[in-house]
Amino acid sequence: MAVAVRLLRVSVPRQYLWPLLSLLSVCFGFIFLLIFLSTRAQDAQQLERERQALGGAFATASAMVQHDLQDYAKWDDAVRHIGSSFDAAWMDDNVVAYLGRTQGYSDIFVLGADDRTLYSFKDRKIAANTAHLRLGANFVRSIAEVRRLPSEGSPIVSGFTRSGNQVMVYATAAVVPLTGKIAAPRGPTRLLVIARHVDEAFLADLTRELNVHDVRLTLGNRTAGMDAIAIKGRSGERIAWLEWRSHHPGASLRQHLVPAILAVGFVAFVAAGLILRRGGQSIEALRASELIARHLSDHDTLTELPNRRALGERLGELVAARQGLALLFLDLDGFKDANDVYGHSAGDLLLKEAAGRLKAAAGEAFIARAGGDEFAVLLGSPSPGVAAATCEAILEAFSTPFKVGAYSIAIGASIGYFESDTSCDSAEELIRKADVAMYAAKDAGRNCARVYHPSLDEGHERRQRLEQDLKRAVEDEEIYVCYQPIVDAQSGEVVAVEALARWSHPVHGDVPPDVFIPIAEISGLINAIGRQVLLHACREIRETGLDLAVNLSPAQFWDGNLYDEVQQVLERTRFPPERLELEITESLLLRRPQVAAAVIDRLRSLGIRMALDDFGTGFASIAYLQQLTIDRLKIDRSFLAPLESEPDMREVLVSIVGLAKAYHLEVCAEGIETPGQAQLARLAGCGRLQGWLFGRPQAASAFQTVVLRA
Repeated sequence: MAVAVRLLRVSVPRQYLWPLLSLLSVCFGFIFLLIFLSTRAQDAQQLERERQALGGAFATASAMVQHDLQDYAKWDDAVRHIGSSFDAAWMDDNVVAYLGRTQGYSDIFVLGADDRTLYSFKDRKIAANTAHLRLGANFVRSIAEVRRLPSEGSPIVSGFTRSGNQVMVYATAAVVPLTGKIAAPRGPTRLLVIARHVDEAFLADLTRELNVHDVRLTLGNRTAGMDAIAIKGRSGERIAWLEWRSHHPGASLRQHLVPAILAVGFVAFVAAGLILRRGGQSIEALRASELIARHLSDHDTLTELPNRRALGERLGELVAARQGLALLFLDLDGFKDANDVYGHSAGDLLLKEAAGRLKAAAGEAFIARAGGDEFAVLLGSPSPGVAAATCEAILEAFSTPFKVGAYSIAIGASIGYFESDTSCDSAEELIRKADVAMYAAKDAGRNCARVYHPSLDEGHERRQRLEQDLKRAVEDEEIYVCYQPIVDAQSGEVVAVEALARWSHPVHGDVPPDVFIPIAEISGLINAIGRQVLLHACREIRETGLDLAVNLSPAQFWDGNLYDEVQQVLERTRFPPERLELEITESLLLRRPQVAAAVIDRLRSLGIRMALDDFGTGFASIAYLQQLTIDRLKIDRSFLAPLESEPDMREVLVSIVGLAKAYHLEVCAEGIETPGQAQLARLAGCGRLQGWLFGRPQAASAFQTVVLRA
């Protein structure tokens, strides 16, 4: 330190020396304090992670025992052989053979209705309290808990107990029927009990899998210097300590950091003198930073285009100068889907490419990124027709797919623009009018341009009100479901229904799906609507015995939570998964077919079926049929409508059905409206038929007893 002070005296004026030394001392003191606090917090976080991991492992062990027991306790055969009478040989062959000899459970008991031990895997000579003595007081309390639970749903309790000098994990369950084919015994049921030791092998697995050290169980007082969590019984009392030695990474880090920081401190004291000598250079750098900050405040960092703030300032200048202008607002059609499908990195590259094409198409115009996937083009004092020509140039520029990495992504643009000779409106009003025109372009089918006209305001306001009402309807779960029948082609009986979302507006009445579904897609409400339709449909159709078809929107399909949501609905409604069929469109397969196939496989692992809807309207159906594990093709109505008038279409239909059968797929023909179409579809080999001939969408109650025939 003395050497550093002498060096500083040479390079730093005296009046600055001691204040500088004081400041550096405070800074390094703060750094040491920060290191101490942060590494101590790191040790605490590591300890908490280890506690949670070990606690979770024991909870999982308890749950696994409960899971193993569930399959044997809730079983019609178990009720027959050990539920009322008792067949020890059956018990040995069907329960002990797997749980005892394969799964390694050390203790298996059957308790009678009076809780006396009827069977023991280990003990051929048993007493009434053999199980009680083996598993201890915690087990006895579990028996009472199981007895208090309702018999429906297979009452089951699991936990930990102490048996002598060992800790055991056990589960107790009532023996009840799985189906309605056998009646449950009257009165108290018999109980099936399994248990195993928490042994050294289990603790060694924890040490290896969780990367913790010296894991062990202590039955008495916890060992000093060891971290521990209590293993508790069902009533909350401690039966053992689970001890381990934490890593303490923070302490290790301090040992390495402190010498390094001392060395850095020495260098910092010497280098501090150079900071003052280069003050002038710092001022210049500060000015440069100010320019950069000003640029960043007015520009989008991703595309390097001016941002919405800069657009507002430029508009304000033109308005103040009462200069004529044209303002174009455009939204990238299909960008949100592409961003979901290909990932945010690809989405960022797509925005950069879109900005580049805008620059090339709009020439010297002021181009800004207004936010998200919206851009603005500002033309100052344009000649007549320039705005429309610029729109056409932009649409032409976006007509070619974008090459992003290994993907070719097609997106379009919906453009709205407003022209003013004198710019009498405020900047906010100009933006509003261009935005209204842009939404008019979206409503007109997208990938087109629309000029603002005052008549659009009413439609825009109505659309905004409708969007707000739709959001409220979704929040209040006012979206209801109607069902269109699907019949067996041979018998004419209704075998399935397709769920269709419906919305009854309190003022406007029934809003057509082709009106509110596009609004839901643009506003991001489509996922919530899809979840509600799936939940209501499974709940309402469960008791009918019919199969259920539910459409998935592209946004739903690519949502990472779809699998969990479907699983939760099936569990919540108890809808048989084999009766549920989710329908997807061909357009999903054109983007990432391998990823789409993985999503389909994961959904089918739930036991549900997958169907390819509107087959024949895409571009790559046949090529991808081999890659996809789908169960059914739904032939689009465009193939069915001309069947009676165009004989060639019958051959096309027969070919499609033959293709489907070659891939072992079932076929449903959509859009059947006449008996002739139904007959031709039946002769072509379609297994199921759907259309207005068999009924329009109806409430679920209509399908309780109705049988329709083609």
